[in-house]
Formats: sequence, C-alpha cells, structure tokens
Amino acid sequence: MIDPSILEEIRTDPFLKYLYNMVVAFDKYLDSTSNCNISIKGIRYDPEDSDPIPDAVQYNLDYMHRWTKKYDNKILYKLYNFQWYFILHPDKTPKYTMMVTLTGTHASPRHPRKGGLNHIAYLGKFHEAHRKSKDMFRKYLKTDLYLSILEGHPESGYVHAHDLYFLDELPSQKTLDTIQNHWNNTLNMGSSKHGIKIEIKEPKDFNDIKSFIAYPMSYVGKTTIGDLPEWTKYDVIFNTCLWLSSRSKLLGGIGRRVRAFQPSRALSKIMNPPSSNDGYVHIESLLTHKNSNDSTILYQSPYFEINNQAWLNLGGDTPAIQVECINNI
Repeated sequence: MIDPSILEEIRTDPFLKYLYNMVVAFDKYLDSTSNCNISIKGIRYDPEDSDPIPDAVQYNLDYMHRWTKKYDNKILYKLYNFQWYFILHPDKTPKYTMMVTLTGTHASPRHPRKGGLNHIAYLGKFHEAHRKSKDMFRKYLKTDLYLSILEGHPESGYVHAHDLYFLDELPSQKTLDTIQNHWNNTLNMGSSKHGIKIEIKEPKDFNDIKSFIAYPMSYVGKTTIGDLPEWTKYDVIFNTCLWLSSRSKLLGGIGRRVRAFQPSRALSKIMNPPSSNDGYVHIESLLTHKNSNDSTILYQSPYFEINNQAWLNLGGDTPAIQVECINNI
C-alpha cells in the first residue's frame, strides 16, 4: 500500500527511523484490511406494512476504517449535508467564521531535541491540550458549532490542528487575547511565533460558507487513503501515529483514540440526518477475508439461536446482497 521508496526513506532517516517498525505494521494493516468484508444479517419488516411477514436480509459490505475510500466518501457526505443545510436554512447562516490554527513547540529534523518529546508522546500532549482548548473556546465564543481537523506538519510529521468555528457574535479583542494566552501560556503549548493563529471572516451569503467548507478539505486529504500516492514520509508518520494512538502506552500508543476529522456534537446532528432502525432486528455481523474462508464474529444477538432459526425459516440462506456504501456503518 505505502510506496516502498517512502518506507526506505523512513528507514534511513535519522529523525524518523525509530518509528520504522511501526510504519511497517501500519502498512501491513492497510494491506490486510483492504481484503476484508463485513457480512451483516438480520430480519427486516415495515411497521407501516399491513403484510405481517418480515424478510430475511443479508448484506456484504467492504470493511471501512479511517484509511478506506468509503471513509473518504463519508467525510464528503457530511460536508455536503452541511452545505445543503445552509441552502435550506439561509437564516441559520452564521454571521462570522473563525479558523483557529493550533501549533506547538516540538522537534524537527533541524532541531531533533527541541521540546524533548517524540511524535507519539507529543501527540498525547497535544491531544489533551486540544481537548482543554475546545472546552475553553466554546465557553468564550458561545458556540457549539465547530469542526476540528488534525494534520501533520509537512516538515516533521508532528500534529497540529485547524479548528473552524461558526459564530453569531464577533469575539472581542479581550476574548481573542484570552484564547491566545490560554494556548500559549496556560497550556504551555506554543509561543507568539509558533502557537496559535486566528482568522475571522464575515460570510455574506452561502457561497462564502461553501468556500470555507472547501477549505478544510485541503487538510483532510493528508489523512485519506485516496491521496495515499501523494503522501510524503511525514504524512506516513503522522497517519501511523493516528493509527497507534488508541493503543496503550506500553504498546506504543497514548491510550486514547485520536480522530483527524471531528465535528462537534451539534454540527454532527446537521451533518448526519437522523436514521431509524425501526423494523429491523440485527442478528449477526461477521468479519471475513476475501481470499480465505476465515471469519471473526463481531456481533451476535443475545437471542441468536432463536433469531437465526427465524432467519432461516424466512429464506435467509439465499445469497447475500453486495452493498456499495452504507453511511451509518
């Protein structure tokens, strides 16, 4: 999956080679999961239908995770839903948008000892500071609508963030000074030169919002599988760190799952139209490999034996349906 020449660059780079084995493991993960399917079976019925007989259903889905094309499409789906929301509700268009870029003091190839933390350790520090900063920003900016995107530094692979806030009130200079001081000094993450950058715009109409939604997409590409051929060695390092993040510290992670694309809960409600599971009984989910008969049970209903027998009685032994994309999986 990852270009062998990039792997060789990392193996021979004095600044990055300590992560080489982890990068190789990440590459193997990408390759192995590209050949996986998820098989889902259940019983579906229409509560509005006068016909009381349900249908046995089974679907085969390509396995989806952060570095799959389907996930790339899911992000696009969310952003397009957000655009459509403002088309339908022009009165909801925010008066101001604020892009906050958060960086910190960390090492680089030219200054390998600066900051004293490697990529993973710094990711843990940044993740905690970022969480605290978002809590503080919500309080001072009086908004629950924001989108956070993480990106690797193009010359080191260390993490930084681009947070887009949608505002109805223009922040005062005092508020902006408080925000900057909190990141740079209270959280001890940066300085006046390498710390926090704030850019505020006043949208005139939906077209301004649309351009501002397109803006984050330039950052998302650095962590999408569709742009894998364009990844530099530092992009690979950054994505490897994201992959490792959920592991315990003993296994090379930080014990927390770090998301590169994270809308706020309020924004997620706009990006993800509500769906209903009414009329569906989920019986089982299996992870299978396309090149073998091996399978792993991901989920089974508490009443599996009874539900599975009902599924068989309803004709559930027919071939499964291949599904191209389900956004809520």
